[in-house]
Amino acid sequence: MIRNVWSDRNESLPALTPKKVQEAEVKLGVKLPKSYIELCSIQNGGYLEYDAFPTLVPTSWADDHVSVDHIRGVNEDGILDNQYYIDEWGLPNHIVLLCGDGHSWVALDYRETKENPPIIYVDAEYTDEIFILELASDFESLINGLFIYEDNV
Repeated sequence: MIRNVWSDRNESLPALTPKKVQEAEVKLGVKLPKSYIELCSIQNGGYLEYDAFPTLVPTSWADDHVSVDHIRGVNEDGILDNQYYIDEWGLPNHIVLLCGDGHSWVALDYRETKENPPIIYVDAEYTDEIFILELASDFESLINGLFIYEDNV
């Protein structure tokens, strides 16, 4: 079972249903990770208590981590509006955006697979070209690697 990383400050969102999962997979043309579906079954998107993931290289976000302060659910305001953001920000196709603000994103990377994708960080502002960094080998590893970032400044 995947650990519950949801914050208690979330609004109530429509529950995830098997029908909604099936609709999303057809629309996106991918198989969503079982661990993502499990997490969204607890709560279908929202803010996370564990809000950062470590990196070994600096990004435009920080020298040693990226922000993962929310996960987009399986709904119209979540991963179902994926293509709009890909087109709007000139992002690579065949990714599913999990978290982001336009300038940088955390995504499921389906560019070379249709299931069990690695997790990437996509940064549109770090260099002149889009910077892509693999964060985790799969969604469960991403969730298990999250920590609470505390700024000591």
